[in-house]
Amino acid sequence: MPSLWSGPNLLSFSRIVAAPILYLLIVSGGRYGYLAAAVLFVVASVTDTLDGEMARRGKLVSPFGIYLDTTADKILIAVLLVALGVVHLAPGWMAALIIAREFLVTGLRSYAAALGVVIAAGGWGKAKTLITIVALFLVLLEGDARAGGLLSQTPPGTLLVTPVGPFTVAVWGLLIAVIWTVGSGVEYIREAIPLLTHPARRVPDVLGNAADDP
Repeated sequence: MPSLWSGPNLLSFSRIVAAPILYLLIVSGGRYGYLAAAVLFVVASVTDTLDGEMARRGKLVSPFGIYLDTTADKILIAVLLVALGVVHLAPGWMAALIIAREFLVTGLRSYAAALGVVIAAGGWGKAKTLITIVALFLVLLEGDARAGGLLSQTPPGTLLVTPVGPFTVAVWGLLIAVIWTVGSGVEYIREAIPLLTHPARRVPDVLGNAADDP
């Protein structure tokens, strides 16, 4: 059993530590707070890939590590969305939909796990993470441009703060992330329907399969 303080677990835990720091950087204002938050968010997002690679290569995969990795991701994204909502950079309803989907999927996967079934991420779910990270990064850069930061006097900054219809470019990106997030949630629900409608039928199968495993 890998140590609770293994390298991959520490990387996962670092994202939990980064979440309140991101919140403070965003809501406290400051000329370069958003840019610092954007850099920290990118670093934290990179650790999401590194911890999994380290765990697989070092044979350090454990149930606790999987739980910590997933939980850290959700905490980081949820806290960042709340902070962006507080400073009115992200529409509250978009943040609410993304966070609600995370609760829904977590509940479904926990329910499935109680029956001994793993609901794997589908195509929508795998793409959702990358799209959400890119969209949130753009929103943070927009915040820097609006706050008079590094991008405020540059063409990219001007593009980020210029509305395109009802939203800016960054918020349009976040809307795409919301659509993808809702779509992946529907995908999870579709996979979970057999468990929700006939859970008793799954338990003997799961127990039988578990008994046959070496």
